[in-house]
Amino acid sequence: MRVLIAGANGHTGRILVQFLLESPDHEPVAMIRSEEQAEHFQESGAEWVLGDLEEPLDPVLEAAGRIDAFIFAAGSGSKTGPEKTLSVDRDGAIRSIAALEAAGIQRYLMLSSMRADPGSEGHPISHYLRAKGIADAHLRRSELAWTIVRPGRLTQEPGTGQVAAAPHLEPSGEIPREDVARVMVRCLDRPDTAGLSFDLLGGSTPIDEALDGLAGS
Repeated sequence: MRVLIAGANGHTGRILVQFLLESPDHEPVAMIRSEEQAEHFQESGAEWVLGDLEEPLDPVLEAAGRIDAFIFAAGSGSKTGPEKTLSVDRDGAIRSIAALEAAGIQRYLMLSSMRADPGSEGHPISHYLRAKGIADAHLRRSELAWTIVRPGRLTQEPGTGQVAAAPHLEPSGEIPREDVARVMVRCLDRPDTAGLSFDLLGGSTPIDEALDGLAGS
């Protein structure tokens, strides 16, 4: 699979690109906002293409050539305000869904968040959770072969290859970015994860076993 990654220069995005480079079955294309971000990907040997989620994505898809799947791993970041969150996490995601549908690209993986909810209120980051929840709902209504991964708090700790995954998990918790990236790459390999939306935390179940449980439920 030739996979376009939005948010490739972010913490989780870079890990995703590296794992895809190491996979014999996938070829990553990093979507970045400026040529200044290209050096990292040139050094790793990954292809890259310029694109901005706040702009139409049709030219990006054309420049990237054949694309088989898309991963939305972008985020406005914790230092930006609600307007930027809406522009990237909500509107950018919706724009990407429309662009993929128009291009006939079916496979879409969304990196969302636990507690993402279009009606979120009273949480310190409710504006972010609402934006993510609206984007997720839009994706579910699409005709794409989607998977929505909703991790808890992301950490920089080394991954373990073991997780907890379920349609809903309580309470919230944390998970290494490496394990989130591993789960998303495995979802690309598994057509039976299309149509799944699930919470994800660090746990004690091997990733494939956890995905088996979700796909069979």
